[in-house]
Amino acid sequence: MKKIQLSTTIGLLLSIAAIVCLVLKFQIPAGILAVVAYFAAMKDVSKYTGLYQFIIVFISSALIGLSHDFPLTGIPFITIACVLTAAGSILRIAFFRVFSYTGHSWFEPVMFVIALTVYAYGNFTGDHTWLGYTFPAPIIIFQSILAWGILKDKKQLLAANIGGYKMQIGKPAVEFELPDQDGNLVKLTQYKSIRHLLLVFVRGDWCPGCHMMLRTYEKNREKFAAKNILVMAIGPDPVGVNREMVEKLGLDFKVLADDKQKIAMEYGVQLDKYDNNFAEKYEEGIPLPASFLIDKGGIVQYVSRPDKVGEFLNPSLIFPILEKLN
Repeated sequence: MKKIQLSTTIGLLLSIAAIVCLVLKFQIPAGILAVVAYFAAMKDVSKYTGLYQFIIVFISSALIGLSHDFPLTGIPFITIACVLTAAGSILRIAFFRVFSYTGHSWFEPVMFVIALTVYAYGNFTGDHTWLGYTFPAPIIIFQSILAWGILKDKKQLLAANIGGYKMQIGKPAVEFELPDQDGNLVKLTQYKSIRHLLLVFVRGDWCPGCHMMLRTYEKNREKFAAKNILVMAIGPDPVGVNREMVEKLGLDFKVLADDKQKIAMEYGVQLDKYDNNFAEKYEEGIPLPASFLIDKGGIVQYVSRPDKVGEFLNPSLIFPILEKLN
C-alpha cells in the first residue's frame, strides 16, 4: 500500500483553506495558510520528488501572492514574483535530466534576482500594504539560500575529482559485499560471466536529484534488461532507509547499503568533507553521484564524467558501449 505523502497533503488542504479565505476576503489568514502550505510541500520534495509536490508548491506560491493582489485589478506583480520564486526553487528537480546536479547553475540566482526585482517593483508601485512585503519574504529568502547552495554544491562536486575517479575504464572493478534493501548480501563476483552490471552511486535518500536519477533508470529498466545489464545503486544509508526509498520510489532494482562508504572510497567517489545545509550529515562525508559500467568479465567499460556530474542521467550514452560488448 502506497504511503500517504502527509506533509504535501497537509499543504493541499491548507491551500484549499487559503482559497476559501480569499473568496471570503480574509486575506491575512489566506496568506498565512499559503506560506505554511508552501513549506509543507517543499518538505516532501526531498522525500518524494513527484508531480504532487511540484503542483502544490506552485499553487501555494500563487496563493501567497494573491493574498495581496486579490481581487485582481491590474498586473499581479506580487503573485508573479512568488510564482517565479517557486520556479527557481523547484524546476531543477522537476526537470533534473536537463539541469542535472551542476548544469545551468546560473538558473537559480537569475530567478532569484528576477523574482526579487518584480517583488520590489510591485510593492514600490502598488498600494504599499504590509501584506505585499511580508508573506512573499520567507519563500524569497528560502530561494536565495537554495540558489547559494546550488552554486556551493557545484563547486564542491567539480573540485572533488578534477583528475577523474580512482576507478578508470579498463581496470578490474573492485570487489564488494554489501547488503541490499532486504538485508541480503550481494557480491560483485556473483554476476561475473553472467550479466553486465551498472553501478550507480547515490548521495542518499535525502537527495531529490538522486531520486530523479533512480526513477530515470527505473523507466529504462526493460531496455537495460534487453542488453543483459543489471542496474544496482549504492548509497550511504542503512538497509532500513534503503528499503523505504525503494518502496516509495517504486524501484525494481537493488539499492546496496555502503553505510561506512568504504566502496565509495575504493571507487574514488567519496568526498570526506562536504558543506551543504540541505544535505544529510554523514560522519564519513558523502558519496559523489557517479556510475560505472562493469562487463561480465569484471572490467570497467564506462565511467561517468566528473566534470559533467549527472551526465549518466542519459542512459543512451551507455547503450553504444553495450553493443560492442555483446
